[in-house]
Amino acid sequence: MNKIMYLEFERCIGCRSCQAACRECGGHDAKERNYVEYVDFFESRQTYPMLCMQCKDPACARVCPANAIQITEDGVVLSAMEEKCIGCRNCTFGCPFGIPKFDFEENKMYKCDMCYDRTQHDIAPMCASVCPSDAIRFIDFDEMQALRRRRTQMNLIEGKKPTEQDKWQYVPEFFGVYSD
Repeated sequence: MNKIMYLEFERCIGCRSCQAACRECGGHDAKERNYVEYVDFFESRQTYPMLCMQCKDPACARVCPANAIQITEDGVVLSAMEEKCIGCRNCTFGCPFGIPKFDFEENKMYKCDMCYDRTQHDIAPMCASVCPSDAIRFIDFDEMQALRRRRTQMNLIEGKKPTEQDKWQYVPEFFGVYSD
């Protein structure tokens, strides 16, 4: 996989086309595995896309007693393997981003796996292929580095200081995530 996911939360316009595309993706059983959340529903209507951050050391996989959540050589954290998942829901409680969901009717966990059937061949995941505002992009590493540099420069010009939040330390370097 030569390309990476790049998120710019403030670009999200709340259209939910990423969710619709995710439902249509093959193998997703018509279930969306990404979400569009409100920054603060009572303050504004600003939304942001929320999909699996493909953590370096994923809590969902670490807390799974059945070892049902596998990580590919590319670092993609996959949904729980049905034949191994025991339905304990530890993964849903362990994820700091709240991404894994549990289907009680089918007794299985599902989550965003970056459309691995597509991304392993450098084809954009469904959510990135339909996002009209480029809040979700599937780009080359060099392009991401250029965007990061430009963004850092703009933040310095605007007087913004970087902030640290504990849960973002789990996000790998190859996954560009930005929000103001």
